[in-house]
Amino acid sequence: MHLVYLDESGNSGTNLSDAQQPVFVLGALLVGEEKWHALEKAIEGVIAEFFPPPRPLEFEIHAAGLRNGKGFFRQFSVAHRLAFRDRCLTIAVETNLTFVYRAIEKKRFLKWLVQNFGEGILINPHVVAFPLVAQVVNAFLSGEAQDYGVLISDENVEISPDIEKTTQFLRGVQGKLNLDRIIEKGFFIDSRKSWILQLCDLVTFSARKKEEQQAGFPIRSTDESGITLMDPLIHRGDEVFKDVVAWITEEQKRKAARD
Repeated sequence: MHLVYLDESGNSGTNLSDAQQPVFVLGALLVGEEKWHALEKAIEGVIAEFFPPPRPLEFEIHAAGLRNGKGFFRQFSVAHRLAFRDRCLTIAVETNLTFVYRAIEKKRFLKWLVQNFGEGILINPHVVAFPLVAQVVNAFLSGEAQDYGVLISDENVEISPDIEKTTQFLRGVQGKLNLDRIIEKGFFIDSRKSWILQLCDLVTFSARKKEEQQAGFPIRSTDESGITLMDPLIHRGDEVFKDVVAWITEEQKRKAARD
């Protein structure tokens, strides 16, 4: 069994003109059940080393907080915070984890929406990114891993219903979009209670910075080591982009007919 942790970075909902977050990334960190306990313990050990007690009761590793020195992390130097981030990413690489993600540049996505559906139709990029990521994860589980997986996501009232609805739908369709290796329903948990979901946040944030850099957007020099360390985790699969676009288009037509 693989635990598939999902997290997003650059989520501004249907605000597709956010200059501070020009790229949306949805990431999936795949953890084999045999690796889970050791990975948890390794993360706990690094936290204890870098941020020994007393810590806030609801201490949480959060990429933006580490990067910008927000909240609890404000008291620590930039070098200390980045060293912690890099150690966490190193643990992910040493554990031989797999990371699948999909990036969507928001302005290009908005242009596509206008061209296909007209002005005023806004869709959260998460709706498009999820089936693309899920299909690559499914193919990995079916082929290289020869295993089944269960989806674990952060609680997010904005997108949780879409994830659950889409997962159930794609498990029932025939063809390339079928999620035949994803079992059970998706599980939604408080990220503050899962070290590995928080690790997924770090990986996904670095993936977003990688994509922003490649798209020509400025990034900080402090993001570069995170990008380098995250890179070996990436699994590139064959996205069935046309199939997903066709499905999204049909869904939008059905919604318009209902409205």
